[in-house]
Amino acid sequence: MNSNAYEIFTAFDFSRFIVSLTVLAIAIFLAKTFKVFSSRFAKAFPDYRLRIEQAMTMVNFVLIVGSIALAVFLLFRSKEAALAIAGSIGLAFAIGAKDVAASILSGFIVMFDRSFRVGDRVRFGDIYGDVVSIGVRSTRIRTLDDSIVTVPNSEFMNSPVTSANAGDLDMQVEVFIYVRPDSDLKIVEKLVREAAVSSRCVYLEKPIQVLFRDEIIGNMLLTRVCLKAYVLEVIYEKKFESEVIERCHQAFKEHKINHPQGGY
Repeated sequence: MNSNAYEIFTAFDFSRFIVSLTVLAIAIFLAKTFKVFSSRFAKAFPDYRLRIEQAMTMVNFVLIVGSIALAVFLLFRSKEAALAIAGSIGLAFAIGAKDVAASILSGFIVMFDRSFRVGDRVRFGDIYGDVVSIGVRSTRIRTLDDSIVTVPNSEFMNSPVTSANAGDLDMQVEVFIYVRPDSDLKIVEKLVREAAVSSRCVYLEKPIQVLFRDEIIGNMLLTRVCLKAYVLEVIYEKKFESEVIERCHQAFKEHKINHPQGGY
């Protein structure tokens, strides 16, 4: 055993090993307890569900990281030895496992920079879904087809992340429909608005917009109808889109609105 390894070995007080394990066990127990109670509070107060989940994520993050640091610190015989050896181990860890170290450091940045939070519907590259959890090393995203994607936190430092709701329950949804340019756009706007307002998913406290733009698709000139409206929660995004398109199909047929052959 060389001198450096011997110094590290003698700096540990293994009689405190049980104490360190107890600290970790208590931290894990508290984290799971907080998770259970946060789920119950979220169900009892649905309007504050995201705020509760975001607060619990922050609390658990600090609890786990702090307990690990305390458990390791307790194993050393003195504070000076703990700081000196922890610095050496940290440097070796950063060099030897730079990807893991980068993910852990990025976890702190993601958590405290709050560019996105638990409950946000985000787009990251080809991934689109809801942020389920933000951990020390990685973030888990549930896609719209109910798959869980685990992304190392370091990836968020190099690529942009788009948040559709930025920590709120409601989010804006865009629905696109195409009609022929000779359609009566006043009637089209009225029917599209009615389709949006009649949905149980729409959030009426925020504005509804209907915008038009001519586009050439293939060899056809069409008018694109863009509905911008807010849904009550991010989970209603696709349901709202489907309802609006279905109602517009029916309403356009009843009012004989011209639309492209083959659908919208």
